[in-house]
Amino acid sequence: MQEMWKTFFSSGSFIPHGHCYLWQTKLVWLHVASDSIIALAYFSIPITLIYFISKREDLPFNWIFAMFGAFIVACGITHIFEVWTLWHPTYWLSGTMKAITAIISFATAILLVDLIPQALALPSPAQLELANSLLQAEIVERQSAETALKKAKDELEIRVEERTEQLKQQTLQIENFLLELQREKMSSLGQLVAGVAHEINNPLNFIYGNLAPASDHANNLLELADIYEQQYPNPLPRVKEKLQSVDLDFIIEDLPKILSSMKTGADRIRDIVKSLRNFARLDEAEMKLADIHEGIDSTLMMLQNRMNPKPDYPGIEIIKKYGDLLKVECYPGQLNQVFINIFNNAIDAFEEDNEDPPLPARKTNSKILRISTRVLDGKWVEIRIFDNGLGMTEAVVEQIFNPFFTTKPVGKGTGLGLSVCYQIITERHKGELLCISTLGQGTEFIIKIPISVTRLTQK
Repeated sequence: MQEMWKTFFSSGSFIPHGHCYLWQTKLVWLHVASDSIIALAYFSIPITLIYFISKREDLPFNWIFAMFGAFIVACGITHIFEVWTLWHPTYWLSGTMKAITAIISFATAILLVDLIPQALALPSPAQLELANSLLQAEIVERQSAETALKKAKDELEIRVEERTEQLKQQTLQIENFLLELQREKMSSLGQLVAGVAHEINNPLNFIYGNLAPASDHANNLLELADIYEQQYPNPLPRVKEKLQSVDLDFIIEDLPKILSSMKTGADRIRDIVKSLRNFARLDEAEMKLADIHEGIDSTLMMLQNRMNPKPDYPGIEIIKKYGDLLKVECYPGQLNQVFINIFNNAIDAFEEDNEDPPLPARKTNSKILRISTRVLDGKWVEIRIFDNGLGMTEAVVEQIFNPFFTTKPVGKGTGLGLSVCYQIITERHKGELLCISTLGQGTEFIIKIPISVTRLTQK
């Protein structure tokens, strides 16, 4: 084996290739120069191919360039050996290099034959140019379509904004109309209540004014009957018969009770009429000093029938914690409207709670309406109205003052009551109206109004 390698790299008995050129200097250097230049050219081509492949990694069959590079490098080496064998006759080594070059070139040729159909399938420059032109036209068309679409979108957005603004204005007009209608309704109700109170008050004054004389006359008659009985213990038969039929003793005992009951009823009617007249101030357009407690009490009197116990309803317990309030500059009738809306909502919640099974969060089934008032910083009056009814979720509380929002069934609520209340407190009285509620634990409304709106606005 060692002898074979030695023979492979040795010159043996061969003579250098230069002898074939008779060592003519010009001829030898002609071959040296030509083979050297060819070898340099061959070596530079693979470098160019490698750079090309590195920049065009997207080519579908770049491996063929590697085969061409190997083939060309092998050809360059054979030309180097042509120069080498001019002086060194290592023909075995030179022949082996030529054999390697032949193998690489033959393999490249075979692979190239198989690659030709794929190469022919690649689009021609004309086809690429046509495809590029079509693509450019499509791009221009899409850009035009996008521009038109953007323009249409902008126009549509403008139209939507304009239409939305129109709908907002129309909705606002409807809300204002309905709110005004609600005010007119309450004003008409106030006038009606005032008329009814006036009509009741006239006969009531007649009854109330005659109760004292009637009581005196009745007492006089009873005294007269007692004196007659003492002076004439044995009355005439006809008188005796009449006394037995009318049961004079019962009349003497019962008549004062009847007169006392009539006075109690008249006092109750007088209180109701007073509350009606106080509540009927809904149409007063000017601010005036008013007693907040009187307004609350009058409103509660109006709703007393709904709060009284019934066979299937335990009634509502009213707890008042009134502070020491001065008279407040306000619209009394409108504040009464706020109170009656809040009280009605509380009563509705109690009635609904009475119909539905109690929630797990409820700690008691008693129905309590707690009203408290106090002065804040000497400038504000705070009124808190709490009911331990069903309560509300946070989502409902967030919308509670929105116009037309209601949780009541169709036909039972318009969704305007609390919206009107919010307007009356915040806009008319420059105050605040808050709602705090937890489902199953009750609801509290907090009303905060200035003692004097005039001083507040002047500051």
